[in-house]
Amino acid sequence: MSELIPPKDRKEWIEMVEGKHKMEKFVLQLQIDRARKKLEAGDINQDQAIDELYRYFEKYPKGFKSDLVEVFKSW
Repeated sequence: MSELIPPKDRKEWIEMVEGKHKMEKFVLQLQIDRARKKLEAGDINQDQAIDELYRYFEKYPKGFKSDLVEVFKSW
């Protein structure tokens, strides 16, 4: 299912954990906010924050496809 998710090396993942994208799905926005807060607190680094979000997308790739397309446009 990972073909449904953009590669982790895309700059948009960094933008996402920095809070630069607003997600349509509330539960997804909560996950991003949680990862961002952990990053800002120094509990995790940027790569770990991206890994956390990526794993979440892996669990529910089809449910968040519209948000992924909005952020990444294509991959």
